Amino acid sequence: MLDQGSRPAWAPAEPAPGFPRVDRFLESEAAAQALAFALASGLIDRLARRPDTDAAGLAADFRIAASQFDCLAGLLVGAGIAAEPAPGRIGLSEAFRAVLPCRDLIEAKLAFATEAAEDLRRHFPAFIAELPAFMAASRTFELFRYDRCFEISPENLEATRRWVSYTTCLTRYEAGPCLDRIEPGRSRRLLDLGGNSGEFAAQACRRAPALEATVLDLPVVCALGREILADRPEGARVTFRPGDMRRDPLPEGHDLVTFKSVLHDWPAEEARALLIRAGHALAPGGRLVIYERAPMPLRERAPTYIRSADLVFQPFFREVDLYRAVLTDLGFVDLTVRRIDLETPFHLITARKPGGAA
Repeated sequence: MLDQGSRPAWAPAEPAPGFPRVDRFLESEAAAQALAFALASGLIDRLARRPDTDAAGLAADFRIAASQFDCLAGLLVGAGIAAEPAPGRIGLSEAFRAVLPCRDLIEAKLAFATEAAEDLRRHFPAFIAELPAFMAASRTFELFRYDRCFEISPENLEATRRWVSYTTCLTRYEAGPCLDRIEPGRSRRLLDLGGNSGEFAAQACRRAPALEATVLDLPVVCALGREILADRPEGARVTFRPGDMRRDPLPEGHDLVTFKSVLHDWPAEEARALLIRAGHALAPGGRLVIYERAPMPLRERAPTYIRSADLVFQPFFREVDLYRAVLTDLGFVDLTVRRIDLETPFHLITARKPGGAA
């Protein structure tokens, strides 16, 4: 088999059938604001109950002037969210109705894009010319305060819950395309480093009934993870281990080690050190998996409004070179690199530690 690690970075990404394509409805800021209003006001719920509704009656029921309801309807129709089957009638489009079960993802993306877009509007010169100043001034990076994750307190739990809820929602949908390809049932014990709320580990356990998982993350994150997984059957097979993966001993005896959307958080040397530590902790014959967003291909198309949420992190998304080089230096074999299209491109890098059973 040809080593997919030799594939150039610009190779087309593999499709991910079944992944909810919600971003196409959120490309325009005005349409995104219209959808946020329609969700919060209950208008989307009303339209979801009936495929064809009288527009004038809706405007009256929601106490919206006819001219303004026409503006709202126009934005929703123009974005493909709604359709007008006949004059004076409105309903959800079939395409939007198909993704409405992923409402949690839509709402999470809308909320985060609002803050990220505002940061870019207010501080774009710093984003380009003074990145540390942008990070210090932006609400986006104020949200991801890892220094609040060491000491468990009501204040730290509440502050951390905001971003853990967001990343958990993303992982709820992003995990599947990775797990489809790595087959967690081939492994017995999973160590998910920086595993956040345990969503990725729990989905792996759901697919593999014999799998046991350990999530290593900071103490506040682990406390939230235990809370989030408390009522899920697979949560009983996910153990949370509070710690700092950069410094604390990593648990050994795992034959699958994963990094999901973690390594971009760290400068190159720290990311390299984390991979080396993970490689040493991994059992011989075990697999190491890196699942990370790739840089957005900005030259192909200017990012839409909803992509503001990723644009603020664009300086930190890497191509595969660093990860591939470290794994090669560690002597890992069967190294493959794939790109997966999840509306933004993801890298999926897998490699096996020599020794043990292949």
